[in-house]
Formats: sequence, C-alpha cells, structure tokens
Amino acid sequence: MIPQALIARHPEFEQKLKELDLLKAEYANQWNNRQVLMEWSKPHLEALYYARIGELQIELLQLQAETFAAKRKLEMMQAAINRNEEINLPYIELMVELEMQEQLKKIDEEISKLGKAKNLLANLDSPKRSAELRKIFREMAKELHPDINPDLSGSAKNLWNAATKAYEDGDLESLRALRLLVSDVKNKTEEFTNENVLLTQINLLKEGINRLLEEIENIRTVFPFTFEKQINDDAWVNEQRTTLKKEMEATTQQKLQYENSVSLMIQSLDL
Repeated sequence: MIPQALIARHPEFEQKLKELDLLKAEYANQWNNRQVLMEWSKPHLEALYYARIGELQIELLQLQAETFAAKRKLEMMQAAINRNEEINLPYIELMVELEMQEQLKKIDEEISKLGKAKNLLANLDSPKRSAELRKIFREMAKELHPDINPDLSGSAKNLWNAATKAYEDGDLESLRALRLLVSDVKNKTEEFTNENVLLTQINLLKEGINRLLEEIENIRTVFPFTFEKQINDDAWVNEQRTTLKKEMEATTQQKLQYENSVSLMIQSLDL
C-alpha cells in the first residue's frame, strides 16, 4: 500500500489514474457499441428484412388466417350435422372470429413493423451524419454516463438524459448543442486521494466492460443479426421470396377448397 502522504505524487498511483482514464474510454466505447447495435443496426436490419421479405410473409400470414377461418367454419358446420343440430351460421362465424384473435393480432403487429420499416428506409440518415451522431454521443458518454461518473450533479444527469433521447431520436442538431453544455454542468473529476477508492473504481469498470462485451455477443445471436449476411445476399432473398410465393399458391388452393366445401354445404342445406 502506498503511504497516504505520498499517494498523490507516487508514480504507481499516477499509472493507476491513467488506467482509470483508459477504462473510462473503453467503457464508453463498448457502451456506445451496444447502443449502436440496439438503436441503429437492429432497426435498420429489421427494416431491410421486412422490406425485402416481410411483405410476402405478411401476405402468407393473411392467407393462412383466411384458410384457418374457412376450415374451422366447415368443421363446425359438419360437427353440428353430426349431432343432428340446426346450423347457426352467425354463431359459427362469431366463434371462428374469436378463435382467430391471436392470429389477427400477430398480423397487425407484422403490418405495423412493415410500416415502420418503410418509413425508416425512406428517411435514412447519410453515413456521414450517422457517424457524427455516434461520435458525439460516445464522447458525451465518457463524460456523463452514470456508470463511469458516479458523482454527477443533477444538472449533468439531466443533460445525459437529454443526450440519450437526442441520440435515440437521431437528432444530430440537438446533440451538437448539448455537447457544448458538458463543460458547464459536469462536476470536475474527483481528485482521488485514496488508493482503495481508485482500485474499486477500476475494478467496477473492468466488470462493467466484461458485462457489456457479453451483452453485445448475446445481441448478435438473435434476430435480426442472425440474418445480417443473408438479407444483403440477393440470391438468398430471391430464394426466400420464391419459397414464400409457392407457399402462398398452395395455401390459396387449400383456402379455395375449404370455401367451396362450405358453399356446397350451405347450398345443400338451403341455409
């Protein structure tokens, strides 16, 4: 342990201060990497996926729902006949509609995602603008992120929240303005005069960096990152579209068969 009286001037302590500064920068960098994945890469990959494949997937889901409805209507009508009961078409149609709620909800969610994807792709930032947005936010994270700077003032915390919102909204102009305020509101870095406090901060940052690296690795193992290479491969996209169209054709034929059977049963029973 370095004597307290010499700690501020001891070379080993100075080295630890440099290490702390490097760890702060690395934490800010990895935190920014995670944010880029979640706030930029993820929505853009999802948008590309839905734009190239998602629309056909939604059409297939709609066809499958319509086929399910026709099949269930036929099954309920046949079940009533088997029980020698009168067929109540309005009741059967209501029951089928209730059974389809989850499917319809899923379709609505997919339609919403497709709409967001088209909107995002129609309003893409230029690469230069996006790079500047991420650069400014990474710089501000080093100065204002609570994990790196545990003793921020209330004003600094408010500034960090505003910067985070501007980054998530892609508001480069606001982020540029907020950057100018950092030096005015951030508390000066704590002057470490206790070696234990310094070492604790170093260890916390090391643990935080490891946690962020693990989170980044996990993020890359789920959709849409699992399709990152394929969605940019025209041959793969065309193959998927061909497969979806074939499924749609088969589902359409199945739907027509059920609907024809329902119509014939209605005609035969004079309903």
